[in-house]
Amino acid sequence: MTSNRRLVSQATAAALCALAVVLASLVLAPARAYAAGTTYYVSTSGSDGNAGTSSSAPWRSLSKVNATTFQPGDTIRFEAGDSWTGQLWPKGSGTSGAPISIDSYGTGAKPKIAGQGTVGDAVRLNNQQYWEIGNLDVSNAAPATATPGANLGDFRGIGVHGDNGQTLHHFVIDSVDVHDVTGEVKWVGGSTANNKPGITFAQGWDRSKDTGGIVFLTGVQDITAPGAPTVLDDILVENSTVKNTSFGGIVVKQYAGDAPGAVYTGWGKRDTASDSRFTPHTNVTLRGNYITQANTPYGCNGIYLTGTRGGLVEGNVIDRVGVSGVETNMADTVTVQHNEIMGTHLSSGGADQNALDPDIGTTNQLFQYNYLHDNGDGILLCACNSSIHFGSVVLRYNVITGSTRWNLHLSQAAGTVANVYNNTFYSKTAPNMVDGGVTSPGKVTLSNNLFVSEQSSVVFRQESTIVYNNNGYSSNLTPSASDTHPVVGAPQFVNSAVTGPYGDVNGPRLDTAANFALQSGSPFVDTGATVTGNGGLDLAGATVPLGTAPEIGALERGAPNIAFTDSFDGQATGALPNGTNGWRVISTNNDISVVETPSATDKSVRLTRTVDGGGTDGTNLARLFSTPMQGLVTIKTQVMRNDTDAGWFGLPYVYNSIGTQAVSVAFARGQVHAYQGTTDSVIGTYSNGKWYRVTLTVDTVHQNFDLDIDGRRVLTDAAFRTSMPGIAKIAWYSNGGERGSVHVDDVRIARGSAYGQ
Repeated sequence: MTSNRRLVSQATAAALCALAVVLASLVLAPARAYAAGTTYYVSTSGSDGNAGTSSSAPWRSLSKVNATTFQPGDTIRFEAGDSWTGQLWPKGSGTSGAPISIDSYGTGAKPKIAGQGTVGDAVRLNNQQYWEIGNLDVSNAAPATATPGANLGDFRGIGVHGDNGQTLHHFVIDSVDVHDVTGEVKWVGGSTANNKPGITFAQGWDRSKDTGGIVFLTGVQDITAPGAPTVLDDILVENSTVKNTSFGGIVVKQYAGDAPGAVYTGWGKRDTASDSRFTPHTNVTLRGNYITQANTPYGCNGIYLTGTRGGLVEGNVIDRVGVSGVETNMADTVTVQHNEIMGTHLSSGGADQNALDPDIGTTNQLFQYNYLHDNGDGILLCACNSSIHFGSVVLRYNVITGSTRWNLHLSQAAGTVANVYNNTFYSKTAPNMVDGGVTSPGKVTLSNNLFVSEQSSVVFRQESTIVYNNNGYSSNLTPSASDTHPVVGAPQFVNSAVTGPYGDVNGPRLDTAANFALQSGSPFVDTGATVTGNGGLDLAGATVPLGTAPEIGALERGAPNIAFTDSFDGQATGALPNGTNGWRVISTNNDISVVETPSATDKSVRLTRTVDGGGTDGTNLARLFSTPMQGLVTIKTQVMRNDTDAGWFGLPYVYNSIGTQAVSVAFARGQVHAYQGTTDSVIGTYSNGKWYRVTLTVDTVHQNFDLDIDGRRVLTDAAFRTSMPGIAKIAWYSNGGERGSVHVDDVRIARGSAYGQ
């Protein structure tokens, strides 16, 4: 089978249509099985007079769905290839363990919901909870008029709203395509003299930045008597595309109460880091999405995450959006990592054009392991409100190349703290390496950053609160005058002339960023200062340090390597001999063969165990590493059970150098198992004859792993069963009295995260 770069490839959309968001054969949380409800079917060839509970007697209209209050565990399925105009707003709420889901059925294109600018939200939820939405095509574009921008309005593709003063839980949006939403652009500040059709300034907090592709937005029923805050908890948007939407791509925003006549609540804004009024949304994950605004002049932020506590933005590609790729604002404890952001530009009267922006009122922000290229500005530190004297951010292990204006733009107000270390800045044309517009900035410490420019004169801003220490500078640059231990020389990148491949709908290409790793002779190897709490891993997943001291820049020496890959398509059909392509094969009394499954041109390996044999190793297909792999290592494989014996098969198990299992994933007796520490957890079920994509991201530095199955994260930071300083063996196998057979295909083992492989 063809391996996928992205956790969920667009190339597998047809297969995913058969996979419910609830995942009848796999659930998200360990040991959690969703309660079964009623499944309803909707087709343009159906009738609202039908029962709707079978694909042979489906409902027909959105109005029928919208008039129905669904119960916990129910599923609403729209027929693939069909389209509806108007608004989808089903009623009811699920419960913990029994969410309500929306999905597709049949084969063909994702079912379309087109608002056509006649409704505020093409897909809407309001004061509801425990919903999972997947495999829809959603748009909400008002027809253009002779006046550019006059068709922009208060529009969203998918809008999740609340104003009932409660905490609403669990919203999953998975594998949707949202596009062509003609949302208006409303800015918090600015001058109304710059207003244009669809673009207005000085709107304040609550009336701004609340349109776009996928928007989570809370408010109040009466602005003069706001009551209690509504909080959205447990938000997940993953494996989706958002294209040509305005204002934003994905927006999460809490109400504050600053509109004219409103009672100020402060729920979405705060004056101090400990402001008791601040009541943010919680537990927000935005993962594995592709966002672009390449074909709209009104596209602004790719991701706007504000009024939030506890956020993770990872593995996204953000391509040619306006103003900011990822902006966090009035947010606490947010990690932004493993994203590729490119082509950010000025748009719709906005002043910025940055890839990343930890903005006003942000605390405990961690921006790491991102590849930012060909943007107007690389990173903007914009805690720039003169009345907000707090903020904290760490920027580390990012590669920033091709910026045209600022590489690092400092606009920090007094009282803010930024720790910037081990980033690589490479610029051909930008006149500003480190600069900003605030005359009395907050404290910024820059250590172990590598500054390389093809311009001989670039700005390194000098302020008493900006501390330079042990940074690297290309030979043509004059180091910052205040740098206490500058290192100067030719960087000797692996390949600074690299021009791609870049990320797309299949996911980021962080391996391209790895071309900015240093070669062994570089003066920036082993010359970095020690940074306490440095995370232990570089952008490519190598341990820090590899040598006697950290390198200067985002990557340790040497290009990261793919340790192994095999699709088996080139192997001869029949028994797989030991040693083939480096495989260790043990099949005593049993069988390990290359078979023409799924086809003669798309082969796999089948392990069959019918009797005892092979001792502890049993029937075993393994990769051995004489030098154990260390750091962050990703193991990808496709597996399928297609038998009735259902014995225990490790798919795969990962071993340390003394042969002890440290990571264990198994398919057995209809269940998917994984060990978390020493505890065996059932994380879902599997179906015979169905292929599953298993992705293990193993971190030998922090001694934990992530597990994704079919593109969905089922375990995060799960502890090893036993200590594993390095990976010595990876095996797909069964032994003892276990019986059955499995297919294994598309094995890929590489250093680095699951994103960008």
